[in-house]
Amino acid sequence: MMKVVIPTMMLAVVSAYNPPLPSQRLKTSLSSTPPDVPFANQPNRRKALTHIASLATVGFAGLPAVAADSTSVVSNPILEARSIDNLLTPVPYTMEASDIFYPSCFQGSWNALSKTTNIYAPCGYELFTGGKVAYDNAVQKEVKDGDTLQYRARFVTQSTNENDTGTYVAADREYNAKEIAKAAMGSYSIVDVSTATPNRFSCVLAPPEGSDAGLVAVVSRFLGFAFCCSGFLLTISPACVQDILAIARKTEPITSNKFVCSEVVRQIVSPASKRNPNAPPTSPFSVKEIETISVYTIDGVVDENTKKIKCKQRTATYLVPSQTDPMMFKMYQASRGQPVDVRYYDVTYTRG
Repeated sequence: MMKVVIPTMMLAVVSAYNPPLPSQRLKTSLSSTPPDVPFANQPNRRKALTHIASLATVGFAGLPAVAADSTSVVSNPILEARSIDNLLTPVPYTMEASDIFYPSCFQGSWNALSKTTNIYAPCGYELFTGGKVAYDNAVQKEVKDGDTLQYRARFVTQSTNENDTGTYVAADREYNAKEIAKAAMGSYSIVDVSTATPNRFSCVLAPPEGSDAGLVAVVSRFLGFAFCCSGFLLTISPACVQDILAIARKTEPITSNKFVCSEVVRQIVSPASKRNPNAPPTSPFSVKEIETISVYTIDGVVDENTKKIKCKQRTATYLVPSQTDPMMFKMYQASRGQPVDVRYYDVTYTRG
């Protein structure tokens, strides 16, 4: 398996934590069977919260680009099965592409509607952020009550190199993040986006006074690729800096109308004072890793006239070891490399 070396810039951002990469971390003490876990079924599911395109950090130059429109398909796909199989298996891939290369029919603007179908706590309530109360609230609001989030999304053409000799279709990360935040918390919830590249996304999130805490958590989950930081924003100050660093990525064109992709990101949430060069150094509020697998199915014709795309999405949030917070380090040890928060989403994109 290819070894991924984290660039110096990334190490500087997470120096207080310096956690191992997924391929290293998730191989530690994984049990073959999940523990007795709380699971939210969906007998009354209607509409709920959401997830969308990848947002992340610093450039990994020289990595291969997987063209989604290629006539060849993956002979031994693993991602779709992984999204529904045993949640405790290690991440079996590293950084395999320089970006997510979407099929050309994704290009353009879309109306997105997302709902949560299940919430899963593989390590039990104790390690689910906010405990059983937070879990019960999330299940009630996102699954049973059927809260939904409707927003605009956009996919645009990008150059494959500096000479513009090739192009591909990618998610417009900055536009999508702002639209999600606007739909959930108002037009000015994201006050600044300093970086929006395939491997790094950095912004200041400042929800208005009195914003619903659950919606704050939803936007934060989106910013972690789709989007899922387990509601840690419920306990921190409203204004914060979010840095999302991509550390693993894989794409799998399956058929002409099915496309599967996955990313693992490290999400670092810090005080807003981090942007002030004169402020004293502070530790992040939270550092987590999130794997998101998205299974896209294109309805009808597969070209620029495509009208609808459906997406089944699974996010899995992992704790990372902290060198500055003894309690977080103990929680990381207790998780044994297993995800503490797993969520399933149905997302529908309608062209418009």
